[in-house]
Amino acid sequence: MAIPRVTALQRAAASMVRAPLAQVVISIAAIGLITILMLQQQDVIHSATAALIYMLVVLLSAMRFGHHASLSGALLASLAFSYFFVPPYGGFALTSLESGVRLGVFLSVALLVSGLASAARRQALIAERRTSELSALYQLSQALSAELTQERIPPIVARMTPQILAVPACQVLLAEAGDAPPPPDLAGDYEDVPLYAEQRQIGVLRVRRPVTGIPYNASEHELLATIAAQVSLVIERVRLSEMAGQARALAESDRLKSTLLSLVSHDLRTPLAVIKGLATSLLDPAVLWSDAQRRELLDTISVETDRLNRIVGDLLEMSQIEAGAIPQSRSLHDLDELIGTVAGELATRHPGTQLILGVPDDLPWVRISYGQIEHVLRNLLENAAAYAPVGSLIEVAAQVEGQQIRVEVRDRGPGVPDALRERIFEKFVRAAAAERHAAGTGLGLAICKGLVEAHGGAIWVEARPGGGAVFAFTLPVASRQITPPRAGIA
Repeated sequence: MAIPRVTALQRAAASMVRAPLAQVVISIAAIGLITILMLQQQDVIHSATAALIYMLVVLLSAMRFGHHASLSGALLASLAFSYFFVPPYGGFALTSLESGVRLGVFLSVALLVSGLASAARRQALIAERRTSELSALYQLSQALSAELTQERIPPIVARMTPQILAVPACQVLLAEAGDAPPPPDLAGDYEDVPLYAEQRQIGVLRVRRPVTGIPYNASEHELLATIAAQVSLVIERVRLSEMAGQARALAESDRLKSTLLSLVSHDLRTPLAVIKGLATSLLDPAVLWSDAQRRELLDTISVETDRLNRIVGDLLEMSQIEAGAIPQSRSLHDLDELIGTVAGELATRHPGTQLILGVPDDLPWVRISYGQIEHVLRNLLENAAAYAPVGSLIEVAAQVEGQQIRVEVRDRGPGVPDALRERIFEKFVRAAAAERHAAGTGLGLAICKGLVEAHGGAIWVEARPGGGAVFAFTLPVASRQITPPRAGIA
């Protein structure tokens, strides 16, 4: 029990030392100055007037400097009032009961005024400090709430806590996962407040004490506990957010792994099985194939090989896009010519498809990778031909919009459901049932998005009035100053 008594005495002594001597001197000097001024006008200054003037000075001193300075001024004012303005003038002898009562009332009122004014000033200072603390706590809360990583929290707390408490220094010490919290400071230089998250101590908020060995008072410790609670909540929120992010990443990884396994087991296996079966049949000496039959089987092997090659190419291209390793070679090209070439190839592969081109001849040139944008157009047209009813129209249109060219592929297929429009360009996301696209990998639109965005454009899908879908993408127009004449087209 001896330690708390010593601590209380030390705190009281420290409080007296902190009372500024200059404030006491100024209060006493003000009483002295007003006394000199009143003595110069003593023939018109009566004792009642002098008492009021002294009271005013004591009140102003209490309001400006506080209790210690105003108490010194009140005592000096009582002595000066008794000596100069209470008979017999120039002495302290009390010649009558009235003189004693007058001096006693003056001293009591002076002390009362000093005490009340000092108390009001103290309450105003406390309210101002509370307001400042609340504002600082709010700023700390706002600064912490915006953080999403645990590593950025300690520097913010270490920077803002000294501003809130006016302490020399502060630091946040966090324990590693599974480790014990940091040991307490035995030297008495710091005040430690524990930090808790997930119902266990994860560290301490360590604040340097202004005076070694003297802990913070109850009010200051309560403020420290509030800061520690805010830090604990933010750390717990960040950790839970990181755990949720890891869980989502694991779930997405599992989904992609399952989808990739499904792709490998079906989309890769099917052409391999066809190729293996046909090659085995051709090699069987017991079967005699005619030239026409052998040609037909070889054509089928070639088609399935191309299909297998496209699947592997899509996987490799998707990996390049995700790794940011897309080839960046660009040159000026005529988009009108590119669209016409891809549309002609589609008409050859799908004879029953009706294509309508709405592409003006005077489209500006674009700086692109010809093969990459050709891949985008081919994917969009192949999708339209695969999903649209046989014999329906597929339209390809292009037009200039500001400094961009907008290209649209319009079909009359089943369209893209509203719930899938934001996700249709993600990997392995398909718009129709599995039986409608058994030959697809679910990577085509994701590849289109990566290639278009690598060119500085955008791609999206819209519902087509009357049914169907409109896949649109934009490409920036090349500078007119460097656009070559169309006569130079090879």
